[in-house]
Amino acid sequence: MTATMNTIEPTSSHPVPPDRVGAWEYALAAVVLAACLLTGLALADTRASDPAVGILRFASDINFDTASQLIDILEAARRDDGLAAVVLEVSSPGGFATSSESIFYALLSLREAKPLVVVVDGLAASGGYYMAAAGNRIYAPPSSYVGNVGTRGGRPSDPALVPDELSSGPYKLEGGSRFDQIHQLDLVRNSFLTNVVNQRMHATLNPLKLAPRELAEARIYLGSEAVALGLIDGEGGRPEGIKAAAELAGLTRYGIVDVAAYLGMENIVSSAEEMAASAQAMLAGASPGTIFMLDSRIPFPEAELPANFQHLHKLRAGADFPWRTGRPPAATFAGSLAPVPGRP
Repeated sequence: MTATMNTIEPTSSHPVPPDRVGAWEYALAAVVLAACLLTGLALADTRASDPAVGILRFASDINFDTASQLIDILEAARRDDGLAAVVLEVSSPGGFATSSESIFYALLSLREAKPLVVVVDGLAASGGYYMAAAGNRIYAPPSSYVGNVGTRGGRPSDPALVPDELSSGPYKLEGGSRFDQIHQLDLVRNSFLTNVVNQRMHATLNPLKLAPRELAEARIYLGSEAVALGLIDGEGGRPEGIKAAAELAGLTRYGIVDVAAYLGMENIVSSAEEMAASAQAMLAGASPGTIFMLDSRIPFPEAELPANFQHLHKLRAGADFPWRTGRPPAATFAGSLAPVPGRP
């Protein structure tokens, strides 16, 4: 009997190499990747919002409340990356010196983060122009009022003794002599003047052409005059401001938004009548020695005469003097711009 033996072939310890990837598979993968990339770019282009140029309007006198509101909006706008540039529309006769200075520095802080263009809407006088001077560019209509770089305050008084009070020093009640008050008025004016000169002297589009001593005369100029003197950069309104802001931000495609609404904050606006009444109330209620950066055409309200001096005024029949009713009626802001008619 012949035995047969089955032999078992030894298995190799190395795996069988897979087939090579074909060139068509590489091509297919490349097509799929390209399609995904193009789809992603298309979705990003449609869903991502365009950068925005924000419009912020300030139409009010400058007091502690309006300054605080505006500074809060400016700080929020500075931090918001969706706002590529800001156009500030100013319609203001100015107001308190301290509040005007605070707004000026808040605007400079915003300007460091993104372009700031200011558009004068009819009036930017005194503290209102201080605000405008912080912008990269300033535009105003030819018939607008611009300038009034200076300070003002009530007539200073010398220290006096108050019958029912004691004070530890001669200036405790008044804060200083009349000469101190005049000196402080000049110091604040000099700071205002220096900041305006520094900003406008370095304006790239239309540098200041007035000497500081001429600017310190506190004249009010028409927009057309302000362009010639370098107080503003050009004639125009909101469209010119938006165009300039987009240009400074390097934008070719952008949206336009209302800054306050965009940030969910309340805008600061008032009518001319409210502005005039507010300015008059601010003047009447200010403490002695308060320094203002306020349009010089707005008259200080006449102080009510003390009771012990009322007998000194013997009025003619038919005379209509303001102290008959205690205080004069608040003049409207528009009316304060017109010459006061003389009595016959």
